[in-house]
Amino acid sequence: MPIDEQLEELLALSMRGVAELRESPLGFSVHRLPSWTTMYHQHDPVTEKVANHGSGVTIKLVTEATKVALTYRSLRDQNLADGYLSPPSTISLTYSSDALMIGDQHLSVSHTNGDLRIWHGMVNTGVTEGENSVAEFELPAVADGNPREITLWLPHNCEIQLVDLTANAALLAAEPKLNWVHYGSSISHAQEANTPAEVWPAQVARALDLDLYSLGLAGSANVEMFAARTISHASADLVSLKIGINVVNGANMTKRTFVPAVHSFLDEVRAGHPDVPIILISPFIMPAAENNPGPTPMGPDGKVIASEWSPHEWVGELSLSAIREALQTIVAQRTETDAKLFYVDGTTLFGIDDVSLLPDGLHPNHEAQALIAARFMQALQKLKLIRLSS
Repeated sequence: MPIDEQLEELLALSMRGVAELRESPLGFSVHRLPSWTTMYHQHDPVTEKVANHGSGVTIKLVTEATKVALTYRSLRDQNLADGYLSPPSTISLTYSSDALMIGDQHLSVSHTNGDLRIWHGMVNTGVTEGENSVAEFELPAVADGNPREITLWLPHNCEIQLVDLTANAALLAAEPKLNWVHYGSSISHAQEANTPAEVWPAQVARALDLDLYSLGLAGSANVEMFAARTISHASADLVSLKIGINVVNGANMTKRTFVPAVHSFLDEVRAGHPDVPIILISPFIMPAAENNPGPTPMGPDGKVIASEWSPHEWVGELSLSAIREALQTIVAQRTETDAKLFYVDGTTLFGIDDVSLLPDGLHPNHEAQALIAARFMQALQKLKLIRLSS
């Protein structure tokens, strides 16, 4: 279809949390990793798939509109091997509830009428075509005719093409805010949240009025240098790196390779952001792998299980407790010359007392998202990176 140049310009100015907005058959597709990274992960279909999900991706606008409609085509996943079906695609809209910008209101619309990508195990067998979805929102009239800022949150659990964006008043791009770049695994991707505005990084960004660039990449936070370069090249006022759980889940590294990989990752991020606070966050609790290595497949009860230790100790297998010890040592070494590098123990954000919120023994559920967000903001306050009101 012909490209809508006005829509393209508006999206280019108003979208946050994307590396690239590309022309697509129906409009524009959203990509959280830049195209130059493809050669580094194209051998693995998971990384590109999850990077094209819209976790943390927003369209930030200023408008007097009381009616806003976003037309899009979703691409959800169905796996015939295990019966998996992606949850509905959901668009959320948040806006300030008063002229003082205190708090926000949250509306959501969900759909199941888009395209379905069919898998059999790890093999993609094709796409069943659906139809466009329209997320329509009605808002109260603005006070005294003053435009307000609204934020559209794109689906966190599927790919979409943006087709059209309309309203009953002019839509302008909002001014940029301080930008927080966050890197992590499926726990940061947070597909378990009911809506995209409720994934825990989104809740933090909403509460602190930040722009968010989330590189929460399910199954794909393996300390790869292409991710470090992406972060290094991004605009950032705060960087957080939640590292380690995918390394154990896939048994992707040993201690011998993990430690220099993290140092190199930090070198690259620091080179791009010499004066920006960087927070290194160790893994959250995952009982099965606290004291055992990966890989961590699903057991017959639907909960993850870990593996037994190799009899060859020299291999240097990693458990989560070993990962935390290594990360803490890395930060202690580097803070001798880097006063803006900080360490947060992930179990202070989600720990042993919270395991009832892990239905599969790995992923915090919807209820846990607000808990993690609140604790992360408390950690930022303790590090004197923000100041929270009572």
